[in-house]
This record gives sequence, structure tokens and C-alpha cells, in this order.
Amino acid sequence: MDGEPKTVRASLGMEPGTLAAEVAVRHHRFGADEAPPRYDSTDAHPDPYDYILAAVAACTLISIRLSAEAKGLPLERAEVAVTFERCPPPEAGGQPDRITRTVTLHGVGLSEHQRQLLMRAADCAAYRSISAGIPITTRSAQGREA
Repeated sequence: MDGEPKTVRASLGMEPGTLAAEVAVRHHRFGADEAPPRYDSTDAHPDPYDYILAAVAACTLISIRLSAEAKGLPLERAEVAVTFERCPPPEAGGQPDRITRTVTLHGVGLSEHQRQLLMRAADCAAYRSISAGIPITTRSAQGREA
């Protein structure tokens, strides 16, 4: 992903009863939705957090596979479950929200050392970006910062 900035575009109309956004990434089109009770949503699409978790899961698996191939490790399959947990705010005695990844590596003959190498590879670009906290700058398309 080096080089040019990556851009995702989304739009959302004001139709009553829905919060479904249309998302465009290169030639791909998909939806994102929220399902608050007052909108009586049909839950037609994954919500924004689902996409964040999916990004971490997919990036983790791709990174593990590429590492296994580069090192010639006997990985047969990898699985990951990514869970988001919203926690009470610190002022209410809680802690920051958290994401937990559970990685399962399948491969007859994978040694403990090889498993550790693959688990280090799990710290992929999406994981590093999200866990580091990417600063987000918001600006108006009309040129003024929001």
C-alpha cells in the first residue's frame, strides 16, 4: 500500500427509516448500515465496526499466509476471530474499548517456534495502524476544516 493515498468514498441519502450508506472502493460497491431501534432498520449490511474487525481479520490472515510461504512453513490453514468490546468510559470506572484477536494455526508438523514466527506475522499493517491510533483530519469539501 505504499505510494498513492488510498481513498474510499461513501454516500448516504436522507430517506426516512434507513441509515444504509453506499460505499465505493475502486470498482467494488457495498453497503454499511446501522440498526438503532428508532430506525427499524433491516440490518441490510454490516455496520462500520464489522468492517473494522473484518479488516483486522483479513489483514492478519494474509500476513500469516505470506509469512508462512516466505519461510516455507507447513501451514495448512489459519483462522482468526476478532471481537470488539465496548467498555464503560474511564470516568465511569471502565477502561478503553478493546479488540481481541484469537488466531488458530493448522498445520501438521508446525513446531512451537514456527507458530511463534507466524503469530509475530499476525501484527499486520491494519493491526498496527488501528492499535497505534491513526490521527484523522476532517475537512469540508468546500475547503474549511470541520
